[in-house]
Amino acid sequence: MAMAEGFRVFVAIYRAGSVSGAARERHLTQPAVSAQLAALEARVGEALFFRTPRGVTPTERGKLLYAGVADAVDRLDAVARDLRVSRPLNPDTPLRLGTTPEFLQGHMLPRLGDWTGPLHLSFGDGRGMLERVEAGTLDAALVNTPPQSRALSERPLTEVPYVLIGPADWPAPDVELGGLAAWMNGRPWVSSSVELPVTRRFFLGVLGVRFAARQALVAPDLRAVVGAVEAGLGATLVPLFAVHSALHQGRVRELWDVRPLIAPERWRMVYRVTDEDRQSLRALNRRLGR
Repeated sequence: MAMAEGFRVFVAIYRAGSVSGAARERHLTQPAVSAQLAALEARVGEALFFRTPRGVTPTERGKLLYAGVADAVDRLDAVARDLRVSRPLNPDTPLRLGTTPEFLQGHMLPRLGDWTGPLHLSFGDGRGMLERVEAGTLDAALVNTPPQSRALSERPLTEVPYVLIGPADWPAPDVELGGLAAWMNGRPWVSSSVELPVTRRFFLGVLGVRFAARQALVAPDLRAVVGAVEAGLGATLVPLFAVHSALHQGRVRELWDVRPLIAPERWRMVYRVTDEDRQSLRALNRRLGR
């Protein structure tokens, strides 16, 4: 049992990239994790990690050990989890999920339908939510941010195209693609950030012109951005889920079909590697991927 726990700690360190991250994952103190690692290294007879100012990186021996024990550790944890859940479950135990309010409203809610399990939602930025998943305070995050930690895994949810929209009473630009940039740069713009990474890449990479439109409103909420377009304040580029209802109801209009020209947003469900076989997460992923 002591050796099994040592392997569990080793795998947690490997995936987290730090002793502190492994301690959070295993719900142990950092000294306890360090002691487990030292005991395992003494048994192996050589170092398993290089210590760096930002954490640890595996040695060649560490990589070999991980390849040999990771699957077994995951299977053991799965068995332990199944033993815990084989007892009668409280049907009111919620899944703790992190996402954005716009993704919840535009993509999730229309697909939940008759879903009966309780869901507790938290909102935040992608990186922060991934840190909370790794720390165990969220069960999963539905984000467009790829995980970097080896302690996390992901399943694809959906690819969401971008749409170029303007107020409903604006005329569609009567120009070819080569003239679209000049047409747009002569009109006000609304956005969720001043950086506008997608917009600037589209203008420079596809239209061959720098983005120079006047930013009439910046609000860190896509619902507010779509509302500003509806109110006549300007045009914008947004993911389709944020504007689907407004388009369908004619409250805004699509100015130009840019969907083939801009790479879609890739949304995924991110969870801990140890939850790979958790059935409630698998079922929710299938539901939201429709």
